[in-house]
Amino acid sequence: MSPPASSTGNQDTINGVAIVPGVERLSYISNEYYGIRPAYDACVKETQGRVADQGDCADTEFKYQDERLNKAYKALTTGLSGTARQTAVDAQRAWLAFFAKDCSARAARFGSDNAPATESICRMDSTAIRAQQLEDWRNSLSARQSH
Repeated sequence: MSPPASSTGNQDTINGVAIVPGVERLSYISNEYYGIRPAYDACVKETQGRVADQGDCADTEFKYQDERLNKAYKALTTGLSGTARQTAVDAQRAWLAFFAKDCSARAARFGSDNAPATESICRMDSTAIRAQQLEDWRNSLSARQSH
């Protein structure tokens, strides 16, 4: 089901979020939900719109999110065995292949000046989203086992 959309002048709105033409939104869910730290938002704000500096902010947050993802993956796979474990391993390998290609393709659309920062932001966002997915997967398994 697609979210309700409307148009007002040069902006579209989806679920009350203004969508600016020509600006890609990787997510309409808050950074906080995905575990992106407030320090990242503060860093981006300090850049005053300088895209290259925003890429630096994303690189710093990516390091944290990558560690978080690795911990979530290990916690999930440690709790699984047999086919369930292999399914999780296969899913993560597929995500890794997709992730690299997706962020590279997104970055290429923004030209040589903004591409590196765009790729950094995509990598950070995608990694945070995947870490949250793995944490949610593990939590759902834990909840089922406790009942």
